[in-house]
Amino acid sequence: MLFRGFLYRISVNYLEVDTRNNITLTDKKLIKEIDNRTSDKILSIEEIIELSNKITSEKLDFTFNKVSSNPNLICELEKANCIGYSSLFNSVGNYIVEKQNLTEKYEFRHLIGKLEFFGLDIHKLFNSPFFKDHDFNEVRNKQTNEKKYVDPSLRDYLRIENIKSE
Repeated sequence: MLFRGFLYRISVNYLEVDTRNNITLTDKKLIKEIDNRTSDKILSIEEIIELSNKITSEKLDFTFNKVSSNPNLICELEKANCIGYSSLFNSVGNYIVEKQNLTEKYEFRHLIGKLEFFGLDIHKLFNSPFFKDHDFNEVRNKQTNEKKYVDPSLRDYLRIENIKSE
């Protein structure tokens, strides 16, 4: 569907309610793979976001089950829920930002939020603890305070590259 991202952004808003700590990437196999993909390249923040999404999608399949959200473990499990997707995306993004010497300019943040559909909190419609909140990510330019929002699990499933958060 051609306008799916646009329609999603005008109808769904992500409301930040909390954050999760960044988990530093230590998985040597994943680090080597990232280094191979980025060696001798100068990447823009858009390319870093795109690569972080691509790696996350390649490494994970979505599950509703409770599984580890540690990015250093979930690559072996190959399954993650929205927490694991956001955690891996966040750790990969921050790792690449550091390798590109861009830590003074950019940061990836792992956020916990509520989804609003035309202003209605959709989490109130479900009794399952799985739907009590939803994880997503913020990529912030520290110098201009410009923010981009990404939902890696949504991106993997529907190919919607960015979302709205107010």
